[in-house]
Amino acid sequence: MINHPIPQAIKNVSPLSLVLLLISLFSCNQGAIYEEKYEFAGNGWYKDSVVTFNPVLEDTSKVLNLGFSMEHSNDYPYSNLWLFIEVKSPDGHMQTDTMEYFLAEPDGRWIGKGNDDSRLLYWLYKRGVKLSTPGTYSFSIRQGMRRADLFGIHSFSLWVEEAEMKQDNSN
Repeated sequence: MINHPIPQAIKNVSPLSLVLLLISLFSCNQGAIYEEKYEFAGNGWYKDSVVTFNPVLEDTSKVLNLGFSMEHSNDYPYSNLWLFIEVKSPDGHMQTDTMEYFLAEPDGRWIGKGNDDSRLLYWLYKRGVKLSTPGTYSFSIRQGMRRADLFGIHSFSLWVEEAEMKQDNSN
């Protein structure tokens, strides 16, 4: 066994400082209320596969932003993605949307964060939403492309965050 000396700077770090550092690292996204990721088996999203998320949203006083994120590889064959979205509120009210999201620029360059192998995109679905009913919401999402199977999609996520309130400085 090789004995490595511990640098003096590390020896002088108190356990409390280490705990505070870890808390600050893990609390960077303070506005996040909910985030859940669905990972696709077999590296693709099949037309009959419904991705469902069931966030419990109790605080109706907050204004929220709702969005999606998706991770895909360069094997994804299109520059866009059509989604069929159904949202059911706790009181049974159903809302259906058809949305198109873009994954690439018109010149073919991928949008989002990542490298040559994988890209991660974030899309805003609804901005400034104020919920009227607390409880469990159901988000059911299907891909709406013409192909039965979309290869190259690794994961799809729903996120809910507290919306930033802008100050009115018109005085």
